[in-house]
Amino acid sequence: MFSKKKTPYIEQMEHSECGLACIAMILNYHSYQISLAEIRDQFGASKKGTSLHNLIEISNFYKVNGKVFKAEKVERSMIDSPIVVFWESKHYIILEKINKNNKKFTIIDPAHGKRSITDKEFYEKYSGYILTFTLSKDFIKRKKQSKTNFLWSHIIKQKKVLFTVLLASFILQGFGMVIPKITQWITDSVILKEQTNYINLIGVMVLIIYLFYQLFSIARGYMIARLQTLIDSSLMSTFIAKLFNLPYSFFETRTSGDLIYRANSNTLIRQILSSRVIALVIDTILIIGYAAMMFYIKWQLTLIVLGLSILIVTTMLLSTRIIRNLSDKNLLIQTKTQSYLTESIYGICDVKVLGAEEKIFKTWFQLFKQHLKISQKQSFITSSLESLGIGIQFITPLFLLWVGINMVISREISLGELLAFNSLAASFIVPIVSMGTTYSQLLLLGSYMQRLQDVVETKSENSNTEEIKDFKGYIEFKDVSFKYEYFGKNILSSIDLTIKPGERVAIVGASGSGKSSLAKLLLGLNLPTEGSLTYDGQDIKNLNLQSIRRRIGAVLQETRLFHGSILENIELLSEEKSLDNIIEIAKTADIHEDILKQPMGYYTMISEGGNNFSGGQRQRLLLARALMKKPKLLILDEATSALDNLSEARIQENLQKLNCTQIIIAHRLSTVINADRILVMHDGEIIESGTHEELLDKMGYYYSLYYGEKEKMNEKISI
Repeated sequence: MFSKKKTPYIEQMEHSECGLACIAMILNYHSYQISLAEIRDQFGASKKGTSLHNLIEISNFYKVNGKVFKAEKVERSMIDSPIVVFWESKHYIILEKINKNNKKFTIIDPAHGKRSITDKEFYEKYSGYILTFTLSKDFIKRKKQSKTNFLWSHIIKQKKVLFTVLLASFILQGFGMVIPKITQWITDSVILKEQTNYINLIGVMVLIIYLFYQLFSIARGYMIARLQTLIDSSLMSTFIAKLFNLPYSFFETRTSGDLIYRANSNTLIRQILSSRVIALVIDTILIIGYAAMMFYIKWQLTLIVLGLSILIVTTMLLSTRIIRNLSDKNLLIQTKTQSYLTESIYGICDVKVLGAEEKIFKTWFQLFKQHLKISQKQSFITSSLESLGIGIQFITPLFLLWVGINMVISREISLGELLAFNSLAASFIVPIVSMGTTYSQLLLLGSYMQRLQDVVETKSENSNTEEIKDFKGYIEFKDVSFKYEYFGKNILSSIDLTIKPGERVAIVGASGSGKSSLAKLLLGLNLPTEGSLTYDGQDIKNLNLQSIRRRIGAVLQETRLFHGSILENIELLSEEKSLDNIIEIAKTADIHEDILKQPMGYYTMISEGGNNFSGGQRQRLLLARALMKKPKLLILDEATSALDNLSEARIQENLQKLNCTQIIIAHRLSTVINADRILVMHDGEIIESGTHEELLDKMGYYYSLYYGEKEKMNEKISI
């Protein structure tokens, strides 16, 4: 039998995390409170997904025993707690419960949320495997970790401005409470008693009330705008600062479109915070105040108004799940649409080359149509709920007049009291309807915050740790192994290597041998899985990575130019920004003459990614940028692959004159024959080491690579 206990929904943050999200839900169900970010930090986020065997290993780590079954049918009697189901042969979901006749399945999809489906729908996507869980004897429950709420921490920073906004709002709403009493006095004491001598006084009073109302309205409007700016500044700067300090691996598993969309959602969060949260506080106090005044005038009529309000609130609460699911779906499809569009624009060259414009548009339009369909449904349900409240608000005054006629005739209340009550009742319904709108927006806020929290809770790179003051660049690998994924195979294995300051080391090998992975370890973009990598005797894991990188000049295969002038790109992080110095660096990188040929010389603009320059020009500009830092260590990963032999020879000659450690990764062996030492890599291991002549004398792997390359060159020449 299934437990009545609910399984919490935890949304996956990117396409390959469905397995991790399911394990997080299972653990939370069994009262082991853990976030998806914590599991990701422990086991990493595989770009290719997670196998059932991997999920068992993860659950075992937390003392929950997992077991895989192959089953054609999944029946209620087979399971007594939530299980993981292999879905569509590429996805994982949670099966929470099955009804008594095995016809209704309640599933929790980490990509789309909780829903009930028929047995037919279930078996259309069911892939034949289930993963069940039992608690081991060593399992210990874990309470939720107390953390400072990310959102609240930014609100509380602006407590002075927030207090001013609330005070101005209370004063404004106070006018709403005073006007019904003034209406009662005017009706009973002036109109019915024909006291014409009060007419001018009433006119002055109305003018004074209007002026004060306008004054406080303008003041509140200014303070709300000020609050929005402060929250936006605080929230956005914290989020972006955190984003840039996350490890490189975080960006490898997420699309740029998704991350941009998350950053842009700060604006929506700010709007909801600055308007609806304040409204919620004020509406709550107004409801209590108006209810007290209505009870004072006539409790029988007040009960009628409360009954109408309960109808609005009940409808709102019953629709909560629908609104939340639609909000989550809307946000998910928006993210997919944005990511696809960003990726397509980024790869526009490939789109054009393939002639795939129409196909790309159709795929985008299908995603966009789904977004519009969900948005339309969400808007319709939200507007229907609002119209219910507005309709009740609209008819309440007439309804109360109809009910109150007999009370006035029987002199239970005066006409002024009835009119005053009518005004109060209308005012009472307004915050009830407003709270419904606030509630819907706060549900949306939860969806946005979940995505921001995913970034905030991810561990940052080492930035507050020890710095090397006098960086010499003595590098030592001690039995270093590395793999990109927790359950993957080693990309680098048992690397033992020492590089002395000033040494010029070349790394060669076939594609996929681990050369670029070694370069990323040197830059701290990835950290060793096993063993240690030290700079000047200090382990890189304990060093300030940003400080280390500022002392290293690097051109990787992924390195790109920024949109801006040539001058801005070269001098990007340099403290010495004299034009003479920049020209000298450009000459070393053999790009000075090319720059002078540009329309505006060093002030010529570079488009995004440097697409208005040739491949060889881009590489030389990137090299100039790396050299501008006057690095103690220079890492070049295929940095001259797009150059002709003459230009490459000039650069190699210039680089030999530099007084710094150089690590050069090259595919063309002719470019590294003058290196102090050549390391030959194969399948993630260093299999040979020595000078060019020493390696040729060994007649080993390097010998085969070198003469194989020469043969290919001779064939090209003969053709």
